[in-house]
Amino acid sequence: MIKRFDSVDVATADLADASRIYRQNFGLSIRTEGDEATIAIGDGLIRLRSGAAVSDLIAASGEGLAAVWLEAEDVEAASAALRQAGAKVAPIRIENGRRVVAVDPQSANCVPLYIFDRRG
Repeated sequence: MIKRFDSVDVATADLADASRIYRQNFGLSIRTEGDEATIAIGDGLIRLRSGAAVSDLIAASGEGLAAVWLEAEDVEAASAALRQAGAKVAPIRIENGRRVVAVDPQSANCVPLYIFDRRG
């Protein structure tokens, strides 16, 4: 069902400070564009996100984990398997040329989880 880990999104109120922490403490190279900084680690990414995209999340629960992204071969099959297992999933949507399904955090140990494929 799931073929690989893609990325984790981290919400931050201060993108420059969060970037500094990852650069200084972990020696990681960071690419910043707008309200997002991307850190490549192997085949996966850490995306530090700030601004309007995460302001509601920060206001509700503070800075930290915003989302985990997993890639599947077929998001329809993954979605059906999750439903059959009793998980709650949103309808599939198209985003950035990918088909994406959001898994209800209550079905993913309180983690905002997104599964996608590249068939969009």
